Amino acid sequence: MNEIDNGKILALRTLAISGVIAVIFYLSHVIGGRMVWSDYNPLIQPISDLTAASSISQPVASRILWGYDIFNLLFCGVLLVFFKRFFPINKIFYSGLILKALAELLSTFGYKLFPLADTAWGNSFQNTMHYAITAVIVFSYIVLSILLALGLAKAKIYPKMARFLKMFSFIFIASGFFTVIATQVLPSYVGLIERVNLYSLMVLNVVLAFWMRSLLSPLALKSED
Repeated sequence: MNEIDNGKILALRTLAISGVIAVIFYLSHVIGGRMVWSDYNPLIQPISDLTAASSISQPVASRILWGYDIFNLLFCGVLLVFFKRFFPINKIFYSGLILKALAELLSTFGYKLFPLADTAWGNSFQNTMHYAITAVIVFSYIVLSILLALGLAKAKIYPKMARFLKMFSFIFIASGFFTVIATQVLPSYVGLIERVNLYSLMVLNVVLAFWMRSLLSPLALKSED
């Protein structure tokens, strides 16, 4: 880290904010979609209903979501470069970051090709492909959350962040499991439980962004000297 000049440090710290900006766009697409679709019920309906091809909120929510897609992919790239060239942890942790980038690429382009066709969640080809993409992404995030937590725990140099990643893994996996259960047992609360699952991903982005910035703070860099 001693070889990184001030310009590179400033650039990396600035680019790290892309993770936070992505989350702002994601929340904005939810808020914007609900403003257009006044009858939308967040307790029952999943977030993906807002961008379904047949929904009244689709034009607004989908346009806003482009901001999330762009900044989210940028953030994934920044994480890969940063933890490869400047702050390598170990192969386990980095494998988690690679899987995160691949999952986000699939999410961005897969959902653009196969958006939810209708809010009735019918058994059309388009919806089937949407479900399949979702299944792959969820499985990928289960694996990558475990890789990130195990990798950082193994490094034994960032205990607070390692504890957070363990907590994130538990919340994401548990909420994903209960979302599936709720579709059969508690359909009136599927939207609420799903939000715990999806918003945990947004929290992960924000925490990773600020953690990366903290690693590049003047005090942290001075301790490396």
